[in-house]
Amino acid sequence: MHKQDIQTIVSAARETADSIVGAREWKTTEDACAMHAVIFWDMLAKRLPNTDIADLLSMFE
Repeated sequence: MHKQDIQTIVSAARETADSIVGAREWKTTEDACAMHAVIFWDMLAKRLPNTDIADLLSMFE
């Protein structure tokens, strides 16, 4: 998979997590951040199942 394709998937996962988390009121900022992380990483795991997280992170440094 090309770097541009992966960046598109990462951007879409981030936007989706932003939309879902932003659509409701949270008791704490920590709860909202935690849910954002769960949604984001779950979407990446589903769309990029054979991609190493370290490789993903190194692409965006």
